[in-house]
Amino acid sequence: MADPIYDAEGTIDAFARKEYEFVLKTAMPHARAGNPDARGMVALLYQCGFGVERDVLEAERWYLKATAQNNALAWHNLGTLYALKLPELEQRWHDGRKRWERAKELGFNCGDPYPPPE
Repeated sequence: MADPIYDAEGTIDAFARKEYEFVLKTAMPHARAGNPDARGMVALLYQCGFGVERDVLEAERWYLKATAQNNALAWHNLGTLYALKLPELEQRWHDGRKRWERAKELGFNCGDPYPPPE
């Protein structure tokens, strides 16, 4: 069972120190318990292959769980995942901009303006 409070700041600090196994161990129980910030962190680990085997489909799965909770950063990162045009996600390459726009609607403006539509 996850501790009641997810320490997002501490987890981000550990991520910056490249302590990926610690980040996974810290975030995963909270991600499983439904914390959208922890879900986004787990997704990022899978997207990059930090502390886990790289698996973009697993990353997408965790991002989708966080976006279902309207986590703006997860919407942004999901858009970026699609914009990378990875073969595993080929059918969703065109969805990146829509995900970035949703992130912006939720107040996430980092990286704005986004690339123009294709």
